[in-house]
This record gives sequence, structure tokens and C-alpha cells, in this order.
Amino acid sequence: MASPNKKAKEIEDPGSGEGVESRDYDIEIQKTLEEIDGCQNQIDGLNEKASDEILEVEKKYNKLRKPYFQKRNDIIKRIPNFWVTAFVNNKEIAEILEEDEEDALRFLNKLEVEEFEDIKSGYRINFHFDENPYFENDVLTKEFHLGSSGEHISKFKIPLKSFFM
Repeated sequence: MASPNKKAKEIEDPGSGEGVESRDYDIEIQKTLEEIDGCQNQIDGLNEKASDEILEVEKKYNKLRKPYFQKRNDIIKRIPNFWVTAFVNNKEIAEILEEDEEDALRFLNKLEVEEFEDIKSGYRINFHFDENPYFENDVLTKEFHLGSSGEHISKFKIPLKSFFM
């Protein structure tokens, strides 16, 4: 039998029909655990507020970076075959590129990364192309959505066979 300063719960054991005493927690320990839970809730609230403020700072600096990205893109345009060279020299990308995709990349003249309004939900990459024999669009967009489970889901706005799929 539990002592008077302990809280005991009787749980019915479905197999035997007899009462089984569960773990006894001292009332003081339970109060202490509730205090810890209260503190953790306050910490979680502060973390959420900090996360929101950090996102606002990131948005601000993303806007400030835009002119530099544009300047860099203008400089890159002066280097022949810059993007195809960058992609084929990246081991992971080079392994999945097929020959016709590599040829299509010779017409790539600008690459932009654009975050969604809600930065945590994902981003898109815009591939800007000169006129070419592979597709009619001058911009192809690949979107990366962060799912609720934390996984990335990606899709092209324009269907292609295997271009970066």
C-alpha cells in the first residue's frame, strides 16, 4: 500500500482482473515536473519569437543582397560557358547530367535563387536561357518545398524529361 504522502493510481490489469499499482510519484516531484514544463513552455515561446525575428532579418538582408547578385550575374555573362562549366565540374551534378542536358546548359545565361515569402517553406531556382534548340521557354523554374515532415519536394513549373530531376 502507498504511503499517505504519495499519490497512487490503481490500474486494472486486463489479464488478471487484479489492481496493479503504477509508478508512485511523490507530489513534490510532480509539482517540480510541472514547474519544469512551465519553464520549457516559456523557452519554447522565446525560441518561436526569436525564429520569427531571425526570419525578418533574413528577409531584410536578402533584399540588400539583390543588387550584388545582379552585379555578379552581369559579370558572369562575360565568361563563355560559365554555367555549363560550373555544373560539369560539380561531382554530384555531373553524375546525373546527360549529354543533351549538358548541351542545353550551354545556353544558360543566368541562375537566380528566389526564396518564398515564407522563407521556411522553400525556394525556387530560375534558370534563364538564351534561345536554343532544346526548349522554347527562356526561363525554367524548379521549386523546392519544405514539407511538414521536413523533407524537400521539388518540381519544375515546366515539364521536362530529366533536366535536373
